[in-house]
Amino acid sequence: MLLEIAKETDVPASQEVCWELVSDVPRLSGCIPGVSDVRALEGGSYAATITDKLGPFRLQLPARISIVETDPPRRLLAELQGNEGHGLARVQGRLETALEPAGDGTRLKLNMHMEVLGRLASLGATPMRRRTDEIFAVFVERLRKELSG
Repeated sequence: MLLEIAKETDVPASQEVCWELVSDVPRLSGCIPGVSDVRALEGGSYAATITDKLGPFRLQLPARISIVETDPPRRLLAELQGNEGHGLARVQGRLETALEPAGDGTRLKLNMHMEVLGRLASLGATPMRRRTDEIFAVFVERLRKELSG
């Protein structure tokens, strides 16, 4: 199942300050609910664990995040791969983060293109989009707190 999600929010910080956070994967991961155990690997990649509950499934997904392209302080492109290992979920895709000036702050745009396989895909896109909305709302709160801190 292909899942495409686009989100954006304005934050009260300069583009450069936002870039410092967005380009620091371990620091940014602290703002994302369910992401833990982030550690740097070779070549601009990171390992992390994604934990969540979606429908009847409790997910604990080891993932690899690779930064594939940057254009400071405007754009970052990352690839994500994860495999739960028991047939529940396998995901792979791209996440593009764009930053642009917006009034006294910065507009953060996130575009995600993910392929979800395994039993998790049987839920369909609607519950995944709903859960993404919930996670994004918490992410924005944490992001604003981190930027104001």
